[in-house]
Amino acid sequence: MVLRMQGTHPIMRYRMARLAAALILSLGAVTFPAPDRAAAAMTVQRFGGADRYATAAAVSAAHFAPGVPAVYIATGAGYPDALAGGPAAALAGAPILLVTRWSIPSPIAAELNRLKPGRIVVLGGGNVISDNVARALDGYDTGGGVQRIGGADRYATAAAVSRATFAPGTATVYVATGSAFPDALVGGVAAARASAPVLLTKRDGLPAATEAEIKRLAPVRIVILGGTAVVNEAVGARLRTLVPSGGVSRLAGADRYATGVAVSRASFASAPVLFVATGTAFPDALVAVPAAARAGGALLLVPGTWVPPAVRDEAVRLKPGGLTLLGGRHVLNDRVTFDLRVALGDLPPLPACSYQDVLTPYRAYADWQRTLVDTILMVPSSYAPGDLVDSGSAGLNGGYALRSLVAADLRAMASAAQSAGRPIQVASAYRSYSTQKATFDHWVAVGGYEQALRTSARPGHSEHQLGTTFDFTSRGGRPPWEYSDWAATPAGGWMAANAWRYGFVMSYPRNSFDRVCYDYEPWHYRYVGRSVAAEVRHSGLTLREWLWLNGSGG
Repeated sequence: MVLRMQGTHPIMRYRMARLAAALILSLGAVTFPAPDRAAAAMTVQRFGGADRYATAAAVSAAHFAPGVPAVYIATGAGYPDALAGGPAAALAGAPILLVTRWSIPSPIAAELNRLKPGRIVVLGGGNVISDNVARALDGYDTGGGVQRIGGADRYATAAAVSRATFAPGTATVYVATGSAFPDALVGGVAAARASAPVLLTKRDGLPAATEAEIKRLAPVRIVILGGTAVVNEAVGARLRTLVPSGGVSRLAGADRYATGVAVSRASFASAPVLFVATGTAFPDALVAVPAAARAGGALLLVPGTWVPPAVRDEAVRLKPGGLTLLGGRHVLNDRVTFDLRVALGDLPPLPACSYQDVLTPYRAYADWQRTLVDTILMVPSSYAPGDLVDSGSAGLNGGYALRSLVAADLRAMASAAQSAGRPIQVASAYRSYSTQKATFDHWVAVGGYEQALRTSARPGHSEHQLGTTFDFTSRGGRPPWEYSDWAATPAGGWMAANAWRYGFVMSYPRNSFDRVCYDYEPWHYRYVGRSVAAEVRHSGLTLREWLWLNGSGG
């Protein structure tokens, strides 16, 4: 730990030295984590298209080669038929693709052309996939034709899929609610692994079509997926009459995520790849079962914006060598990726807040979008961009330096704020190493060294030295730190809602000290470009975490 004390009053140097000693004693030796280069890097994939159809096509393209024996087709507007079809498609070595009731979306048509399947199986009746679509599909198979498997309702369709696929004497049958998708989805991967069907039931009564199919199959084991809130004990009791004594078991947890963990634990000792899907929406996950089965992978569900501890622990137990996320960042954000990669040892943990002087790995001017500077990582004292221009060139108040590459978007943002009646001005921009030293020393003099560490960067550790970072305030207003919360002002609120559209990210958001190591600063924005700012905005991560995930952490 290096605490800089040059250039301060002797009494202040004495007090700072005492504080430094206290910090070292309280924190102990702090080391900067480095990735284990000896370990094999995990393969991380994300399949997320413009919509559910593009996502389905992308998943298929990554897991199935041309010349597949079959393709199963389900509606993208609902989940039951695809859930029942998952194990059947897996057994046939076939992907599931999605269509609308009235058309074949262009990504699906392109994927069918690539696959050249021997035959096509349409899941569901004409009320979910029209006869016109079924006839159009006939142009994509290589001679096996199009077969429709459907029933009067979702329960009868699931039974019909099972009847067309599984012979009597099948050892195991999985039974899940037909009223929600999560349990049948994770159960579908387990069923595919066991060469078993998934049948659907109502919460409080076993449908006749389901019971008749179980009797035909004559299994020795039935696995109920989900707790009694989704498949109650009346159904359990009826199922026990259909198999030998002790042949019915239940895999369930406190919620859909814990149920997924229970299914995974009962089905996998380990997995070469872990598929992750959201448990809050079905479209992107519908096609997971045959893809996961083909890869030998397990499937777990998350809420979409975080990883429940039980899911994280199960991911670690599985020891996967690959991680596959189903859906774009609006479905599974980067918080999910970040936390799972850290848990699985593929990404070093974000360092805890401490004070060291380690040169940041990306410190060239060309690295401006991914340079991470924080309380540990720093740029050299000699870092001084050579393309600095005055802030007046961006249509704002002059007297502040910034990199020329920022000017166009800064001008656009200032103009938009002005048009919205929320004009802004620059309160601070580029700072050299010596200027940041003077700034930090000022805040030490104002509030003491410990408080300064929370509100100001030590020289070399400030984003302002990059020339792409600004403190903004309201035009004609006070310095932003003199407001109780600048984000609560008209200009500050506009910036919080819109700055990302112009490439600017708030570096130190509210309630994030443990992740960014500085107090909330609603006026401090760093320019990273429009595309990166949009990714950060929708990632669920702070800028420090996003930079760590995207290079600075390994």
